[in-house]
Amino acid sequence: MDHIKYQIFGAGILILAAYLGGYIARKLNIGEVVGQIAGGVVVGPHFLHLTEKFLYSFEGLRENFLLKPAFHFFDNSFDEYAKVIDDFHFFIFMFLGIIAFSLGEELHRDRIKKVGKQAAIICVIQAMATFFIIFSGFYFFFGFDLIHALLIGSIGIATAPALTFVLMNKLQIEGKLKNMLANIVVLDDIIEVVFFSIFLTIAVFLKSGKEVNAGSVFLVVFEELFFAVLIGFIIFLVLKFTVKKKLLKGDDDHVELEGSFLTKMLMEHPTPSVEILLIILGIVALGIAVAMHFNMPFLITAVVAGYLISNYHSHALFDSLRVENVMPIFNLIFFAIIGSNINLESFSGDTLIYVGGYLLLRSTGKLAGNHYGAKMTCQDEKIIACLPRLMLPQAGMAAVETILVATVLNDTEGQRIFDTIIPALVIFELGGAWLSERTLIKWKNWVVGETRVIREGIIDEDEEHKLDTLEVDFSFEGLIGKRIFRIKAQDKKNAIGLLAEKFVSSGIIYDKEIILNSMLEREKLASTGVGNGIAFPHCRTGVVESVKVICGVLERPVDWISPDSKPVEMVFMIVTPEKYPGQHLKALRSISMALKDNALADGLKLNAAD
Repeated sequence: MDHIKYQIFGAGILILAAYLGGYIARKLNIGEVVGQIAGGVVVGPHFLHLTEKFLYSFEGLRENFLLKPAFHFFDNSFDEYAKVIDDFHFFIFMFLGIIAFSLGEELHRDRIKKVGKQAAIICVIQAMATFFIIFSGFYFFFGFDLIHALLIGSIGIATAPALTFVLMNKLQIEGKLKNMLANIVVLDDIIEVVFFSIFLTIAVFLKSGKEVNAGSVFLVVFEELFFAVLIGFIIFLVLKFTVKKKLLKGDDDHVELEGSFLTKMLMEHPTPSVEILLIILGIVALGIAVAMHFNMPFLITAVVAGYLISNYHSHALFDSLRVENVMPIFNLIFFAIIGSNINLESFSGDTLIYVGGYLLLRSTGKLAGNHYGAKMTCQDEKIIACLPRLMLPQAGMAAVETILVATVLNDTEGQRIFDTIIPALVIFELGGAWLSERTLIKWKNWVVGETRVIREGIIDEDEEHKLDTLEVDFSFEGLIGKRIFRIKAQDKKNAIGLLAEKFVSSGIIYDKEIILNSMLEREKLASTGVGNGIAFPHCRTGVVESVKVICGVLERPVDWISPDSKPVEMVFMIVTPEKYPGQHLKALRSISMALKDNALADGLKLNAAD
């Protein structure tokens, strides 16, 4: 019972410290995430151990009435508390796996086609620049052995995707930047895993006195990647047969009205499910645990599973990873545990110069490499300004590999690598959290013009109250307004693409990719043609605050696989805010009732703008 008591106490103190840290940080305008991490640091065992040393350095403090509880805690409970907090460390790696899995959403074939080549060029340039800059610095300037300098260079390539993508989800950032970053990070980690596996294998061979040959090294690396991919494929199969497409439809709120027209529309209402979220968490966690057990690159396993789900099952499954009332809790716990595990004692005067060198060399490689790569591929100036700063955070895989190096080599050089990289990861994680949050807020202000997002990345209380009490005009005229366009489409996919462009030209969204892929994926799940020449393609996104509708009148009817087999002449594209899913049903109800008036449909066809 004592251990359970400390587990409950540890969980409670971590959550409260992270929440209060984030609250204070918001008030000080230094970034909520930094505050949550700092809150975890303050109640973490490493910071408390330094506090213990400080208190015990003063004689007579033990008799102080106010400090007696603190001394009692350190004398009787600290060791157990530290063990409990350390036990929570598993959550970091589980969450890293979930985030890596979620990257699959950005690896849909249609998205890869648009930025895949550009992302690959940027990634290769920054990865090679980072590797050679770090390797050269530690080999030529700091005098490390060749193989150990190569190991440090390979670890430096790794980028931590979790922190940045958690922030993107928090700020509801979609579109090209997220898609580009996901492609770069995935390829970046693949390159890093290959490099690290090669150099660690060579280091082990050299340490054991074995002869190093290309065939042996290739075989070891191939086995690791092959089985990592195989486990990812198994995760995909289990999810595919566990989460059926019919489950993704959710439990719809049917509205009983005359006729079947409205009922047909409401049958396909896509609502993210906590049930699906729990299934994903459980299955992905089991998969990455197996990968870690056999020393496989578990992030590659998770990414492969996500990629396969995105392309060969249903893109809609990822919506459950953004359940509004659940994911913020996971995010807070993630940052709290990161903070609690930051080892402040890893900083020492003996290795400080190496730590500083690693920080400088890796930052130079990441910033310069991404900047030059983005310039070379002619990216938008906003992406050139933001992308390099989002590649600095480093933890997770880099920490695991650093510990692996120190454990496997078990020598002075291995320990020196550990003492160099671990303190640097602390700075990259804290500094990267602050810089990434500021950068993403700046990006959102640039491309969205979101005045409600203040500098620390949240909506203030007055604005939040306005959102909660948001009043939307659900009349037909209020929903459609003057957004009625005549379009010339060859097929269903082309019609959806043209209407997505109208959302951009109407100033509703800033990048058609935000809704285009979701709309097309929704059509693969089930056609949104409802009969009578009408179709209702729809999706949910975080970049709108109220339901938005655009009407497209087709010059030539196109096949939409409707229940009555009639081609579609009129398309109502509906975009609903993630936080107000119920608006989707209200909009459908309003449009359905209005279209019972045949004169209205004729009027829309006459008044459509080119």
